[in-house]
Amino acid sequence: MEIYPVKLGPEPDKRKAVLSIGKFDGVHLGHQRILREAKRIQQNDELLSVISFSPHPLWALKKMPEYREMITPKIEKERWLAHFGVDVLFETDFTVEYAETTPEIFVYEHLAELNLSHIIVGEEFNFGKGRESDVDLLTELCAQSKTKVTAVPVKKDGKNKVSSTDIRNLIRRAAFQEAEKWLGHAWYVSGVVEEGVMKGLEEYCLPPAASYMTDLGLVEVTKNHQIKIDIPNGMQTIRFKESY
Repeated sequence: MEIYPVKLGPEPDKRKAVLSIGKFDGVHLGHQRILREAKRIQQNDELLSVISFSPHPLWALKKMPEYREMITPKIEKERWLAHFGVDVLFETDFTVEYAETTPEIFVYEHLAELNLSHIIVGEEFNFGKGRESDVDLLTELCAQSKTKVTAVPVKKDGKNKVSSTDIRNLIRRAAFQEAEKWLGHAWYVSGVVEEGVMKGLEEYCLPPAASYMTDLGLVEVTKNHQIKIDIPNGMQTIRFKESY
């Protein structure tokens, strides 16, 4: 998967593509449904591209602490998007400046840099300054370039959408099996271990401070958002199983 960091709009890419857009935190069952529909629509000569945003707008704009943490920070999001067939990822840095982007600028300037035949988003998709736009406006704005738009329902039980917020709350309650049920894949934490401590986890949603069993043995989540673990130094990845 090709990965391009983006500050405002993506660099020009004239290769034919279909596009999905969203935060994609967790790359959960709802996101996977969108990606499957994109793969179904994608033609043989087209790439599957994704524009993904991080951090969460409520952290970037209002510093609400519960929105700083993610299910899948950068390294994990990249892992799962590649796993589910994404060819090109435009990792967009959501900042105060970026939040001023209007729907018209987003479509007529940013998306215009890409050679898109189709855009596939969730049915509750919002974009642009103030989040007052929706799929109908995206469809209207894309009509000028003859780019089609498809909205995909992301319900988990026919009533409620699959929610990254709900999954984060499950992890915060140490309900790992339930979280993975709605993720549709394993949940991992990756970080650098130094002398028995995994650090640099500030952006990860973690369970409460306690001892937990993982695929690499017993670990202790500390109150300062680190993980004590008896494994070799270096980059490591662990999967939580249960409290101990």
